[in-house]
Amino acid sequence: MLVSLATMDFRLSFLLQEKLALRGIATEQIVPGKPAARNSVLVVTTEEEFKNNTLTYEKLVVLSRSEVMNISKAITKVLLGLEGKRIWESLIIGVDPGRTIGVAIITDGCLRGVLETREINEAIDYIFLTIKNNPAKMVIIRIGSTGGYRRILLLNELLNNKPSHVSIEVVDELQTTPASCQDAREGILNSSREGQKLIAGKDASAAMKIAFRLGESIKSQEQWEPSEGELKEIQVLSRQYSRGKVTISKDQAIKVAKGVLTLEEAIENQKKRTAK
Repeated sequence: MLVSLATMDFRLSFLLQEKLALRGIATEQIVPGKPAARNSVLVVTTEEEFKNNTLTYEKLVVLSRSEVMNISKAITKVLLGLEGKRIWESLIIGVDPGRTIGVAIITDGCLRGVLETREINEAIDYIFLTIKNNPAKMVIIRIGSTGGYRRILLLNELLNNKPSHVSIEVVDELQTTPASCQDAREGILNSSREGQKLIAGKDASAAMKIAFRLGESIKSQEQWEPSEGELKEIQVLSRQYSRGKVTISKDQAIKVAKGVLTLEEAIENQKKRTAK
């Protein structure tokens, strides 16, 4: 599959080539208005270059200024263009909670991206950026049913901050974790488009399986009876989230673990107490 980049914006061209190559898509750069290769399936250009040149390509994607500046949005628009769509039918995000959080992004039944991280805020940022950059008729976040206080913390943060059109489901995690790293790699490979280079381990593979399972809809925050060690971890997280400005009290950490407060709310409460 070949995509022609009809642009003289070399920064954009480089980033598109890099990102599309990871998805097994070859590219060529051409001068706007010049013929594309005969085997090219799509031509991509910018709004400015589209206005300033006579472009008569059969299948064309025009990137707006904001999309040129946001490579994730640009890639989404190119992928949609390759499939002849303006918006995804569905965006499903699978989340495997725990010490290492796995995230899998599924659009229209195809695995598009994965993440593995130990940072809850990194996982949340990745999920919300994905939603922002991937317009879809239906958006569901499916999160696994285990993971202790970290799952509760993650779930409650998502519930508190998600856009109104996004649904959240809790999914039974039974037999979602692969037996080996090799099984995980094969599972990721089999669910990806041919040629796509997604590298991930057991947690991302489990997240992918979670994404493909139906779950129970969740609309209110859940509670958890935390251990002393878990409370200390929540306090450490508050220090990280606030960039070293505050560490929430044990009482505030208990409220976070029980779903009474989000971590963000607890940090703000602690800041107000410290200011007094």
